[in-house]
Amino acid sequence: MTDQGKRFSLVYLARGTPAKDSQRFRNRLSAYFWENLQKDHNDRIKTAMQREAGIAVPYINNWGFSVADVFKKGDLRDVLDSITIVHQVLMTVGWKVPASHWRTFVERALREENVGYTVDQDCGVHYFVDQEFEHNRAATLSVLDSPRYGAVRAAFEDSYRHLDNDPRDTKAAVRSIFESLEILTKQMVETKNLNRWIVENTLKEKCLSLVKEGPIALAVTDGLFSSIADWVDALHNYRHGQATEEPISPTDELAIHIISSGSAHIRWLAQFDTALSGAQA
Repeated sequence: MTDQGKRFSLVYLARGTPAKDSQRFRNRLSAYFWENLQKDHNDRIKTAMQREAGIAVPYINNWGFSVADVFKKGDLRDVLDSITIVHQVLMTVGWKVPASHWRTFVERALREENVGYTVDQDCGVHYFVDQEFEHNRAATLSVLDSPRYGAVRAAFEDSYRHLDNDPRDTKAAVRSIFESLEILTKQMVETKNLNRWIVENTLKEKCLSLVKEGPIALAVTDGLFSSIADWVDALHNYRHGQATEEPISPTDELAIHIISSGSAHIRWLAQFDTALSGAQA
């Protein structure tokens, strides 16, 4: 049985939409901190929380300042900021194993309590969409892990950062993902901007020259470039000003689809670019 040994609530209770906040999640963070970090790190982490985020750490008579109480009773903003600050302090003093254990525990507690956030490798907290969205993000960042793609990566990360804002800035998010693809395109072909014509002609022809797997692969690749051209054409509706009194932004669902598909386009084109730049070297 795959569910053997799991807690009842994880197996049988309906998950539903991820929650913005959870007292159970807070209680678990507080308990973990008290058990594993209170004795050796409370004062150093308390000072960092006050200094870096202006968090008012409560003072409890006979106990002193209690970081654990911030997790249990503090503002949500302070709880989420403190998750990252704890990790930063532990890394700064060289406690890499406790830092890794803290991040792993936070990630597990978020998942098990169905709270709508995720943590990155440095324990920064981000809004959680779904597993596929996060996988897409990580896979693209991995492909862009080269000095050549510094500007492409910066615009790509800006897109997700705008989506992480509260409230989300979906218009800025889709503009940034477009900009990321545009920067990559400019590195691959000579052009002042990214538009349908550039994709269907200059960019496609350059990339098709690398396809050696036969006529079927060539036809499929040709068709996929047509879909990228459609994506670029559609996004110009958000790239340029709209004739309305109030700014029009995409819905969360539409922005997530645009960013997911844009991320896939960037990842795919970067692989062509790597082959092209390698052939020219």
